[in-house]
Amino acid sequence: MKKGLLYLVLIFSTSCAENKNNSSFKANETLVENREASPLIDLKEKFKYPGLKSFEIDTFNWDTRIGKYQELDSSTFKLVWQDGKRNFVGQGYDRDYFYSWQKRNPELIEFTILTQDESSSCDLLHYCIYDKNGKAINSFIVAASCGDGGWGNKTTGKFITENIYEQISIDLNTEIVDSENTKFSTEGDSTVTHFTIAKDGKVTEKEISKSLIREEE
Repeated sequence: MKKGLLYLVLIFSTSCAENKNNSSFKANETLVENREASPLIDLKEKFKYPGLKSFEIDTFNWDTRIGKYQELDSSTFKLVWQDGKRNFVGQGYDRDYFYSWQKRNPELIEFTILTQDESSSCDLLHYCIYDKNGKAINSFIVAASCGDGGWGNKTTGKFITENIYEQISIDLNTEIVDSENTKFSTEGDSTVTHFTIAKDGKVTEKEISKSLIREEE
């Protein structure tokens, strides 16, 4: 009788331990799945280009660009721009487009968004960085094209290493110095800046060089 009771206790204890282990495993499995799940991952197919190394603004204007890329709606806008500094417009010339999904670091979520900003007369290509849960870490400008009156800016760049992006920005102001003879004076500067992306996704910026530009024609 005592032996029978002992077997029952052992069987019951083993069964409880197995159930506890299985429950713990399932809980951990669910936790891992929840930790890895991010709504940003679902946006991957919306981007036009995969894994670009160099960047410049395309040749479309604000009218001809419509339909060339998928656009952010009010929901995806909030997922991308999490700091609340920008308001969703989604009409007229103020638009945001899915540009490229980046593959630089599999431990992070990285992509670029092309924005049209009518108030600054600029096309801006933002390099956005998030953790695996979709929380925004940092962003910086990889390319730009701006113009208003005699002022203009063209910014391009490329990754010179896996973690360092070299940005070249040319900023110019042009004025008419002789209207009768149609002579112009152009002044500005060309700036080289390095953006270094750390393992945790944080970005540091360092100006490498700056040269003055002066032309007359």
